[in-house]
Amino acid sequence: MKSSRSRIALLAFFCGTSLLQADILILKNGTKYEGNVLSEGPTSIRMKYRLTPKIWDEKDFSRDEIQELIKQTPQEVELIELKKLLPTADLLPADRYEQIIQDQLRPFINKYEGTPEAKEAEAIAATLQEEKKRVSNGETKLAGKWLNATETQAEAYNIEAYKLLVEMREQKAKGNWIESLQVYDKFLKSRPPYTASTYYPEAVTEAMESMDKLGSILTKMAGEQPILNKQREEGLRKMEKDEQSRTRAAIDEEKNKWRAESEAMKRNGVRWIEPYKYDMSSISVMQKAVMAEKARLALVNLDELKTRNEAFVDVYRKIGEEDYTAGAAAFERIQGFSNVPDYKEVVADLKAKLLKLYADLVRKSQASQAAISGSSAIGGAASATVDDRVARILAQANGGAAPATGAPGATAPAPGAAPAPGTPGTAVPAPGAPATAPAPAANPPVQQQPAPQSYPPQAQAPVPAYVPPVEESNTQTYIMIGMGLLIVLFGAMAFMKKKG
Repeated sequence: MKSSRSRIALLAFFCGTSLLQADILILKNGTKYEGNVLSEGPTSIRMKYRLTPKIWDEKDFSRDEIQELIKQTPQEVELIELKKLLPTADLLPADRYEQIIQDQLRPFINKYEGTPEAKEAEAIAATLQEEKKRVSNGETKLAGKWLNATETQAEAYNIEAYKLLVEMREQKAKGNWIESLQVYDKFLKSRPPYTASTYYPEAVTEAMESMDKLGSILTKMAGEQPILNKQREEGLRKMEKDEQSRTRAAIDEEKNKWRAESEAMKRNGVRWIEPYKYDMSSISVMQKAVMAEKARLALVNLDELKTRNEAFVDVYRKIGEEDYTAGAAAFERIQGFSNVPDYKEVVADLKAKLLKLYADLVRKSQASQAAISGSSAIGGAASATVDDRVARILAQANGGAAPATGAPGATAPAPGAAPAPGTPGTAVPAPGAPATAPAPAANPPVQQQPAPQSYPPQAQAPVPAYVPPVEESNTQTYIMIGMGLLIVLFGAMAFMKKKG
């Protein structure tokens, strides 16, 4: 008999990870039986084995025909199931990690303490603990890859779309075609919709496959419906009057229940509803819905959709990274879709988020400049240079004209231009505002780079040029302060001398 580890390796080779039985019998002709040994004699072994995945059988096997019998301990069998925990699923929350550790791994480790299998389970638990820590720190596992906290924030829109795609695939794997299409509709009906996510093209493909399967089922139902109704009526006619009455009442109750559930779903905006196999009208309605949606999606160019949606998601990412300048430039490339039904709400959502980011960064800039102003104040007087800069930010954020500053080399921005939050001297418009960027007179003109190609072409708009911030010096202030101190010092000496 081979060692425990070699038995596990051989077991995995022959059976994969789906085996739940403890024993495997391999014949010399290569035939393999999975199950449980019931008894062993000098010349034969009796085994209960799986004839099919759901049917069991018993048989005596001659030892002359047996090449090998692999028998496992209970912990070896249980460990096979625990190994399925890795790799972990995407988007698991921290509490789910802890639940898996406490409910599945800890009981096994305590039960088989000190065994090699318990040590392997400890390693699995350690991996889950490490991943739980990453999730608690804001990281996310998406499509098998880890995103840090900043990337997670930037991918928030896409992450929600990915959850829907995973749910669609899970329903498809179970053969729940209608439920899969109900999840697909969430891409369209969420606010904002996820039609601009990079996962939506995949959802379109999944939906088309589900509708193909559902269409075939509906065609079969439509063909069977007259036969089923005829069989039911013939069966009712053969019944006694009382039994017939009870049966008809039961049929009416079943149909009324289905109708009530269907009407409730319709009121909630659900369009994919299980038809009643005895009701031809419900079957026909669903067939029409499938044909109409398939015709609509057949017109979608998936390659163009992928390119277009990547441009939309790029705006979400830049906003999530709090990169206003890049976000505003990316927004210019997609705002032309503001009147397209599938994108109208997405464009509005992006504009609102961009405006909020702008306001947030302006507030942070104000707070930062106020802190600098307070720290540089002498005798309660704030720095004029810092106050002027804050005044410009406030004026431009509110849409007013910025006051001219007295600082050397500084000029007032043109009306309608707003400084990029946190970047003194940089003019970046608020979302939807004209893209103008005045250059300070004291600085040489800045070479403006060509704007990136927009999508679609009619959405092209110039990207604001970057104007380097004006370098401000406090040398003159320090000289004046030094001269003031000298004057005070000489005055004090003169006073002392006169008094003496």
